[in-house]
Amino acid sequence: MTERLDVVGIGNAMVDAIIPSNKTEIEKHQINRDSMNLIDEDLKNNLHESYSIKEMAGGGSLGNSMFGITSFNGNGSFIGKIKNDEIGIFLQKDMVREGLKFPLGFTSPDISTGCCTIFVEEDGTRTMCTFLGAGTLIGPEDIKEEDIKNHKIAYLEGYLWDNEKAKMAMKKMVDICKSDNQKIAFTLSDLFCVDRHRESFNELIKNDVDILFANEDEIKAMAETTSFEEGIEYTKSLNITAAITKGSSGSVIVSGNNVTEINAKKVDKVVDTTGAGDLFAAGFLFGFSRNKNMQECGNYASVAAAEIISHYGARPLVKLSSLI
Repeated sequence: MTERLDVVGIGNAMVDAIIPSNKTEIEKHQINRDSMNLIDEDLKNNLHESYSIKEMAGGGSLGNSMFGITSFNGNGSFIGKIKNDEIGIFLQKDMVREGLKFPLGFTSPDISTGCCTIFVEEDGTRTMCTFLGAGTLIGPEDIKEEDIKNHKIAYLEGYLWDNEKAKMAMKKMVDICKSDNQKIAFTLSDLFCVDRHRESFNELIKNDVDILFANEDEIKAMAETTSFEEGIEYTKSLNITAAITKGSSGSVIVSGNNVTEINAKKVDKVVDTTGAGDLFAAGFLFGFSRNKNMQECGNYASVAAAEIISHYGARPLVKLSSLI
């Protein structure tokens, strides 16, 4: 039997465009600061014409995590949909160069490849303006057994849950992965995502998920509480493994009834928090795929998150494998 790859992920395939900015500029556009905003292609084009893009990189939440895993010398496949346009070609080259499998290729005939325009303030606060584009078109017909099988972990992105066809694709993928004895990991993605889909997220988590990623606000929203302690109790009740980030306060790994506190790694200066949660997940999943214990998985996750917030963009500037 062929040796299994580490992770197969399904998510919105897109490119991140980083724009250094400030609160005043962001408020001019009537978008939610320090959050993720869904925008149309016209606004995306307008923003790109109005501001200087500092950096572009293959991204999307799931993409950031997959690139992080390769930086640890891990491997895997990205299931995402793109068009044969300038951004799509950039993204596919990026994926292949990093050693990721990208089996779907250019399967969007009309809708442009997704792009996340990210305003980053001096203190690292980021505001994301996301044109989902082709990424949301993924459907069950795109999920092929031969692309999904033979991985250790399947990783699902909560952002995709907004689209009914994408949700069907994820459910089909879950069925294939469970029959292939893969662990199922899921990220809640965003506070507004939780508010929109709390009931169906709960159903998915209770029936199918082995590893859950969330930040402090998201887990409290799932538990419908303002108390982090009650959020932890809710997490324990799930009887799965959950990694919950708390920003500069570190993170908590809940495994059944066991709670492991992980300290945040110190950085000289927080430059840009874009992708911190995504890279945290990358470190954790890499560790988990290599049979590390919860403390080690949490430490890998913290190392990756600390590296990413020390500079612009959601791609490591040094090989994460060299930091562990």
